[in-house]
Amino acid sequence: MRVDIRLAATDGWVDTPDGRSHYIFGFVNITGVPENEIFNYRGKAELMAPPLVLQVGDEVYLTLTNVGTPTRPDLDDPHTIHYHGFPNQMAIYDGVPEASVAVPVGRDFVFHYKPLDPGTYMYHCHHEPVEHIQMGMVGPLVVRPRDYDPADPDYKTAYGYGTGTEYDREYFIFLHELDCTIHNLVATVQEPDWTNYKPTYWFINGRSYPDTIASTSACRLRQQPWPALIKAHAGEKVLLRFVNLGFQQHAIELLGAVMKVVGLDAMRPAGLYGEDLFYNKNIIYIAPGQSTDAIFTAPEAEDTYPLTLPLYNRNLIKNTLAGMGPGGMITEVQIFEPGTLPPQTEPNQS
Repeated sequence: MRVDIRLAATDGWVDTPDGRSHYIFGFVNITGVPENEIFNYRGKAELMAPPLVLQVGDEVYLTLTNVGTPTRPDLDDPHTIHYHGFPNQMAIYDGVPEASVAVPVGRDFVFHYKPLDPGTYMYHCHHEPVEHIQMGMVGPLVVRPRDYDPADPDYKTAYGYGTGTEYDREYFIFLHELDCTIHNLVATVQEPDWTNYKPTYWFINGRSYPDTIASTSACRLRQQPWPALIKAHAGEKVLLRFVNLGFQQHAIELLGAVMKVVGLDAMRPAGLYGEDLFYNKNIIYIAPGQSTDAIFTAPEAEDTYPLTLPLYNRNLIKNTLAGMGPGGMITEVQIFEPGTLPPQTEPNQS
């Protein structure tokens, strides 16, 4: 199936719960937006970048439009789309400036790809990647298996029929951190000193706790529209798609449930003859540039619903807002009595 996507590269501002605002670069989805309205999206970058959900065999045409940075009109940075971890990539579409095309301000370029393997990936800008990744040009990418049927709400699988990766609900756990000194230097036209890199804020899906459990994206969360609150019925299988596209390793723990790892860097752990090599974990260790797929079964409540389980970073400094807590990489798993929640039609839908 042909899939047409259009993203705008621009800048913007995001908030943290301590009342501070932070300058970012990023992407915003402008698929279907009339040509004469595209520049209305200048300054409206989102953190995290819009999730891309594809399927094996799709003919994907992603148009990147560079609409500029109104906070820094002096900047003429070009941008690219790099599909991190995709195999069999044609060099011209890989997003690496040395071999691909970087899109200057006011121009477009179409990145074509045909996904061959299911799994959880990520994408980012690969022009000046250290700065542009830190500034927020990062997002998750999912490739569904060829036999995934979007018309059948009861058939959901991460790696294909019969692979043991069936699930009822799915959620992104997209991890990223922010050094407010670097972001402030970029906003005020100064050169960052990367030898002093020291993150001050930590995000799940572009938000810090307690914004992670807010179901709304109104008001100050307009540019951070992706909630990290996880909801499920007791007994349901929940797929967590962990992605780390920051510069630090993280250890994410879910209290009260065991996570079965069914995918590592978009590959199902399998033996020589295809047998699964899944394993159980209470803590997911995930390095920069890695993805992990894990499924847990939502436990039943002993007393009343909803049952709330914490999901958080084991490094307590990453559960703060610039050293003051609580904040950072904390969210909740809320488990409800069966029949309470509507079915999911897309990831992270509560």
